[in-house]
Amino acid sequence: MRRAFAASLCALLIVLGASYAEGAAWYSRGDQYNSGNFNVKLLPRGTLAWKLETGSKIVGAPLVVGSTAYVGNMDGRIFAVDINSGDARWTYQADGSIMAAPSALDNIILFGTFEGTLYALDRKNGTPLWTFKTDGPILASPIAFGERVYVGAYDGSIYALNVRSGALLWNVQSPRGFDCAPAMAEGVLLVGGVDGRFHALDPKSGVELWGGNAEGSIRGAPAYGDGRVHYATDNGYAHAIRLKGVVPLWHTRINAPIGSSPAYAHGEMYLGGLDGKLYALNAATGQILWAFPTGGPVSSSPAHANGVVFFGSSDHRFYAVDVKSKAALWSFEADDEIVSDPAIAEGRVLFGTLRGTLYALR
Repeated sequence: MRRAFAASLCALLIVLGASYAEGAAWYSRGDQYNSGNFNVKLLPRGTLAWKLETGSKIVGAPLVVGSTAYVGNMDGRIFAVDINSGDARWTYQADGSIMAAPSALDNIILFGTFEGTLYALDRKNGTPLWTFKTDGPILASPIAFGERVYVGAYDGSIYALNVRSGALLWNVQSPRGFDCAPAMAEGVLLVGGVDGRFHALDPKSGVELWGGNAEGSIRGAPAYGDGRVHYATDNGYAHAIRLKGVVPLWHTRINAPIGSSPAYAHGEMYLGGLDGKLYALNAATGQILWAFPTGGPVSSSPAHANGVVFFGSSDHRFYAVDVKSKAALWSFEADDEIVSDPAIAEGRVLFGTLRGTLYALR
């Protein structure tokens, strides 16, 4: 893979040090790097705090901003929920299924629909601010950075819009679609495509700075950490590339197709496998360190906080696994399969189920 990737590089990266103004932003994977690492001190202990029935499947992660969680469902409704009480503060009906987590910048909540519409709402009251129509389903979370929002669609395009007005700034097309959230790292927009190509784009212009082919479709969001971008392909390979100099470092065959986005924390990479296991890899070498088994496929992307990895499984259970002992601290039985990624707040973890229930555990 190293030779194949190197041979397909478009150009060397020459603007890694670029910097951009940044507002108050919130991301479903914890940060602009999609690390899946949440900086909290008080961890939940697996006790039900509350649950909210939304009436339709939840497949995307909740987004927590302060004391409010935002989550969409397959009926196309987005809910703003008090994370302490579980009461809905407002709801909004969009034009199609909401398949991924929202993101937020300042007072704006951003999400896409299966009908191909990107929405910007006032996050305090749900009032529509603007919409933008793409030519294909939006299956991935947008990310907001500076005064721009970036989103991929299944029409084969990555779009960059003005986050305040929704005006199109640029779009870049590939032969097939995108269904993972981009990451922003070292001044570069990083995203993988269903066509199996990894793209590093100039966030100002959309010009591809470099790119390369992987072994399969890239459906999970890339995760950046310690100068490396980590990503996985759906046919069971995990990869790492050093951004400085664009050096492919390793690729590791996992023993199963990958069902999740990776999480990165403290030199380790965590992945969910469709064989029902959570995998931990050495992020510097790609070595598989350990695996934790569940009773069903793991499509819920792991989230890390304070030495514990949180994730759900299709066996209807939600797990908290200690990375030192490699054992479950606790698990919680939900009402259906969990494919939603978790969101972690102080003393809380939130996730949705395919029955349409939003859970908060304390």
